[in-house]
Amino acid sequence: MTLTEAKKKQIYRRALLAAVILGLSLIQNSAGRFLKIGGVGPLLLIPAVVAAAMYEGDIAGIFYGLFAGALWDVFAKGNNFNAIFLVAVGFACGMLILTVMRVNFVTHLLLSSCASGIYCLGYWFFHFITPHIDRAFITLFAFYLPMAIFTSVLSPLVFLLVRAIEIKFRTEQYTE
Repeated sequence: MTLTEAKKKQIYRRALLAAVILGLSLIQNSAGRFLKIGGVGPLLLIPAVVAAAMYEGDIAGIFYGLFAGALWDVFAKGNNFNAIFLVAVGFACGMLILTVMRVNFVTHLLLSSCASGIYCLGYWFFHFITPHIDRAFITLFAFYLPMAIFTSVLSPLVFLLVRAIEIKFRTEQYTE
């Protein structure tokens, strides 16, 4: 059985996207100390999963989210929901692109900003509000909201990287 040229490009594209997610995971979780501003670092895996799901669809978005979330959970401490959250993000973004939205820069910025905002607020709520920790609102405004904003600021770079991979290994041309 031989592989067609289109199938080879698809395999290369998906393997390269997985390698990009792996690299962003290493930057975010270990080597990302140089990216921190005032102790706040970006969550690079969220825009990566959003971009991959936008181009690859909902089912592939689930698997990219699972891969990225599993990598994130390996590095994280305590009880984490990163894999579950990124699976939901990958599915939701892929489904929104298939049904309602188009793949473009503004859509990616909107989806990744919303996803990182939901992640930061959810993490803050479950780890600071639920256990009744003092000064929880100071932590929200000093750490988690700047983290969501920093992620949104760097998300265009992730989108451009994923977009370059998609353009390089595109298997079909759309004409109108």
